[in-house]
Amino acid sequence: MLARIFARSRGYDAGTMIDRLTVAALVVAVALPSVACRKLAEKAEERAIEKSLEKQGGGQVSINGEKGSISIVSDAGSFVMGAGAKIPDDFPKAVPIYPGAKPAFAARSTDPKGKAAWSLQMETPDSKDQVVAYYKGHMSGFTQATTADMGKSAMDVWQSPQLDVTLIVGGENAKTTSISLNAASK
Repeated sequence: MLARIFARSRGYDAGTMIDRLTVAALVVAVALPSVACRKLAEKAEERAIEKSLEKQGGGQVSINGEKGSISIVSDAGSFVMGAGAKIPDDFPKAVPIYPGAKPAFAARSTDPKGKAAWSLQMETPDSKDQVVAYYKGHMSGFTQATTADMGKSAMDVWQSPQLDVTLIVGGENAKTTSISLNAASK
């Protein structure tokens, strides 16, 4: 009834207006459940993958497709990639983290002898040369064992009595520089 009054007040044919409203309502009615079903299917798929990985590896797996993250926690260590990646709480304080770098990947593991190792992948808008210079100036207590500048990327190996640290810096992307920082207990 309201549609007929509205249509007449605007000079439209009431039958055509009702037909258009009916089609629009049907499109919405079909599209909403389709989107909801797709979301449910994605969640079910994520859960199935999590359970399969948990059975194979014996750890706890969490996949979040909306945030684009995955995490795995087991007795041997932990692995986080994507939006949930953060620097492990027990990451060695002697190894500096590049200021403002955003973690994209973080892992911590323990070898059979109980020695810990950490692996971080971070991104920064700063240049490769800025990152390398920062680490050269902030690795106090470490000796630089190896250094290599390969143009768009660089690698440095640092050693202390407690840790071996490998730094790989790459500048392939014009907007970000990738920092790979690996530390292993001796």
